[in-house]
Amino acid sequence: MQTNGKAIDLPTEEIVIKQKTFPSCTLGELAVMDIPKRKAIIDPLIMEGSSMEINGGTGIGKTWFTLEMLCSIATGEKFLGKYEITNPRPVLYIDGEMPFDSIRDRVTMIMARYIYKYQVSKIPIHFSNPFLFENNFIPKINDTKVTQTLIKDQIKRISDIHSSPIFVCFDNLSCLTDYKENDNDDWTSMLDMYTFLKHEGHSICHVHHVGKGGQQRGASRKHDALDTVIHLKRPEEYDASEGAVFNVRFDKHRHFAGEYARSFKCAIKVDDNNKVSWDISDYKDVASEELLTAYCMGLPDITYTKLEEEFGISKSTIGRTIKQCVKNGLYKIKMEEIYGDEWLNYDKLINKQTKKGVALSNTKEQTETTQEMPF
Repeated sequence: MQTNGKAIDLPTEEIVIKQKTFPSCTLGELAVMDIPKRKAIIDPLIMEGSSMEINGGTGIGKTWFTLEMLCSIATGEKFLGKYEITNPRPVLYIDGEMPFDSIRDRVTMIMARYIYKYQVSKIPIHFSNPFLFENNFIPKINDTKVTQTLIKDQIKRISDIHSSPIFVCFDNLSCLTDYKENDNDDWTSMLDMYTFLKHEGHSICHVHHVGKGGQQRGASRKHDALDTVIHLKRPEEYDASEGAVFNVRFDKHRHFAGEYARSFKCAIKVDDNNKVSWDISDYKDVASEELLTAYCMGLPDITYTKLEEEFGISKSTIGRTIKQCVKNGLYKIKMEEIYGDEWLNYDKLINKQTKKGVALSNTKEQTETTQEMPF
């Protein structure tokens, strides 16, 4: 809540009580209203006052990826050498799992690429970890009576020091909360805190584990409120000797689409001086792109037999490739490129009329009648 340019930290309940009217405005008033335009932080992935999730399996590299992002946001250096930081800002990283010396080592290795450009004491990254608390224990952050008040107070202090909204990251929900994952009502306390912080101009990220099958965990209400969801997954051809290698997929992207939402592959490299760098590559090959384009543009008449003749590869390989494109989001992106906003209606029409193609809704009728379903 803003009054005369100054932030007032009031509990949600008190704000509701003090509000005597339910404001609205006309279309004409809205058209001329002076509404500050939100700024991109990482263009176009993260906006000011937005929320995001980074998820993936245990040990895949979520913390490496997250710390790299936070160092970029704090310094203004490109994220992964790929995304511009258009509005750098202070960062608060609240970690509930890693040994504190490991966090220090990782940040040091990440910052080694450009530490010569900055004074360490001037880099606006703030850290919280069980090591700093009594009994090495962080109170659960979904506690509305004490912990959330302390978090809001600390965010306000950091924001006041730097005269800027900040970027807050919670790593990870499993360690930092004790809410019931599948209970929408139990997520309310976190959602209220997120909403309060976003209204103050702050941006939020949380890190979360996925289920055994790679699916998102937790209440649907949690995911509905997020602007961006980034999923990290091992490549199918992954070998443990490769180290930290994963595919980056955008499962939700409210502020961007098309090329910006295209998945890519990340590999962490550490040189002899313990300096971290990132090897970024497309995680589909050219043949897959050409095959997917031919498939989508040929709908509804295209068949695997026609594609087999055109590309000289077996129908089973074509099926696996199309299925993988559905899973990693490339099919959706390609359909949007070709058919625009009508792509989903077109996709449903194809499946209803021809019973082939790629159905994104697995209804019983479609599953039983489709001849060349890729999944």
